[in-house]
Amino acid sequence: MESVDVIIVGAGLTGLTLARNLTEQGIDFLLLEGRDRIGGRIHSIETQDGAVVEMGATWFFSHFNNLSKLLKKIKVDLTDQYSRGHTMYESDARTPARKINSSGGDMFRIKGGTAKIVDTLQNKIDGSKVLLGQKVSEIKQTPDGIEVTSNGKVFKSSRVVTTVPPQLLAKSVKFSPPLPQDVMNVLKNTHTWMGDSIKGAVTYKTPFWKNSGLSGGLYSNAGPFVQMYDQTNTDGNGAALVGFMSGSIARVPFEERKKKVIAQLVRVFGDQALEYLEYRDTVWSKEQFTIDSQAPRVSQHQNNGHQVYQQPLMGGALIIGGTETSTRAGGYMEGAVNSANKIATMLTKR
Repeated sequence: MESVDVIIVGAGLTGLTLARNLTEQGIDFLLLEGRDRIGGRIHSIETQDGAVVEMGATWFFSHFNNLSKLLKKIKVDLTDQYSRGHTMYESDARTPARKINSSGGDMFRIKGGTAKIVDTLQNKIDGSKVLLGQKVSEIKQTPDGIEVTSNGKVFKSSRVVTTVPPQLLAKSVKFSPPLPQDVMNVLKNTHTWMGDSIKGAVTYKTPFWKNSGLSGGLYSNAGPFVQMYDQTNTDGNGAALVGFMSGSIARVPFEERKKKVIAQLVRVFGDQALEYLEYRDTVWSKEQFTIDSQAPRVSQHQNNGHQVYQQPLMGGALIIGGTETSTRAGGYMEGAVNSANKIATMLTKR
């Protein structure tokens, strides 16, 4: 095939924001994504009853300046994270949950679901430039440029940008010539946002908790949910409770996880919680295009924004990007946009 100027590996928020930027600048690119969907760790799903729940990135905060600029530019709106009423606190499974004051005034969600961001970005670029199901296995520098091998096929470019989590990159992609050992050590020990997370969602016909003056929020030391919020659709349909679950629940089979979650919600909200419509969850440690299941676990935000990510490698032909590489808001959607904007500037300065 003909060579392009830039190959982008990964169609998450960084990759798609970069692709939109390059489109505006008239730079030819090809975007390779391992999954059969775009978005990466932005993963909104619609349940059978019509609720849109977030299995990945969810919240916008007021200090996310570059994400704010992007949302305004692509005309994607925000909505408040519902927090009216009391939040529940559960100290242990034997002690009744108690009411506490709700917080969350600075928390916003994406109206229509977080996936609206990546869907809108994809609609602003040439769809033929985005290839799904592409498992990149090698990035090789040649006298003529860069060769990227995916599913046994070779794609050629002048430069390549990776946006997958650095730890996964180090495990899954062979570099030729090899990257310096100090760079590989940083990649292998960079924290992967969401890598240890489990998110669950339970949907209901109505947000019954509101009738009791509750926000739907929960903080718990008992689990399985350790932090939970109301994610009812902005149009009032599709009532849902969504949150993060304790890491130990990952070892429990799906049906047992569901049973434990519903039992917890009954403890906290009463028997109405038994009348759920659907339970869904995502164990991110089992997502092969997010994290290697055998990778060593490192402390939160470790090596995010490390100096090795701030300059190109392979003589300027390789840029390692993604939210974990951002010096500001690393690990968040803001960090993903920061990374894309910085890389776009680096590519146009050459």
